[in-house]
Amino acid sequence: MRSGSVFAKLLLAGVLAVSVSETRAAHATRPAFAYVNANPPQALGSVLAYRVGQDGQSSPIAGSPYASGGFGLAPALGSEFAHRIEASRPRNLLFSANDGSGSISVFRIDPLSGALSPVLGSPFTIPNWHAFPGISLAVSDDGRFLYASGSTLVSCFIDDNGALWPIGSQWQLAQRVGGMAVKYDNSRLYLTIPNGVFIVGSGEGGLTPDQPAFLSVGSTASDLRLDPAGSRLWVGTKHGGILPYALSEDQISIVPGAPFFASTWNTSGLVTDFYGRFLFSYSPVGPRLLGAHSNANGSLELAPDAPLTPLLAPSGAALTPDGSLLLLATGESKLDAWSTRDDGALTHVAGYPLATGATPGLATVATFPDKNPTPAPANPAWLTLAFATALALVAARRAPLARG
Repeated sequence: MRSGSVFAKLLLAGVLAVSVSETRAAHATRPAFAYVNANPPQALGSVLAYRVGQDGQSSPIAGSPYASGGFGLAPALGSEFAHRIEASRPRNLLFSANDGSGSISVFRIDPLSGALSPVLGSPFTIPNWHAFPGISLAVSDDGRFLYASGSTLVSCFIDDNGALWPIGSQWQLAQRVGGMAVKYDNSRLYLTIPNGVFIVGSGEGGLTPDQPAFLSVGSTASDLRLDPAGSRLWVGTKHGGILPYALSEDQISIVPGAPFFASTWNTSGLVTDFYGRFLFSYSPVGPRLLGAHSNANGSLELAPDAPLTPLLAPSGAALTPDGSLLLLATGESKLDAWSTRDDGALTHVAGYPLATGATPGLATVATFPDKNPTPAPANPAWLTLAFATALALVAARRAPLARG
């Protein structure tokens, strides 16, 4: 079992390494869909849907806005970094939190048009939940499990129709949850609370009853991001910069040089591209926007133009599937856009910010590809040879076990 786990991790790491190797020029901007959870205070919630064209411009999708069937809620201190909207690419599903109703709306995404249709039974209420400012969501890579932090931290199984069924243990946390991320193999859930990071066990039965591990970060933690291989974790803070960690099966170690950008306060909300090439930090206080290149060990190099001061304060951020465009939802009910570079530099896109027409609130944004899956970049010959050699060595080590 152990050798199989090592093989799977090496395979995933190799695929990701191959994907990272190509220059940005080889994967041009592809159309994508963007979805904004408006979260209007004490008003009926909605999801605004946009098609983002190859020129970077956004146009509303027919039928938008889509009623969520739940209510938004006025922001509370510490609720500004909750991930209120998440997309599942393997399942063509969109999950949107209703803070004012303590419920979760589920929509099916038409992968060709980007149009939304509510799943039967949506919005779904969670036992023992009530209205809660800052419901945060995370969906497993395979699209089978949804994790949500409201009055309690819960896990839900997502059935074939997209309906939610609470399973596993529930956890009462003394502090409000900000960002959440689930490991690729669904074995761990990482979440920020103000004084650090909780690490909760999970699996086929949902959240486990095992006592969560705790990582103290020495500052006020706000948001976090996990790389797709589950080997790097970035934690944003309000006063202590950005903290990268290297993850292994049994150990968490801070990356040399951390904290990064500690002199720039409120490096709080985080977003990173799928391939782990660059990371962006945003803050609704200031406002502030910071870009950085991510090295292989998780360390960060500040972009030459950072930090930036956008016109409007961002309350949520997401990258288009190819990583070429950073979309920002703002508290003024607008959608902003910046084009990206591998070194983390950002250029504001003409035509933005775009007025959504929604009631102002603490909005968040998620993206979805109109072609699923998004093709990985091509790889150079030397990396292909190195990866093939690594797989051959693993196979050679496994052969005696198979014969035994």
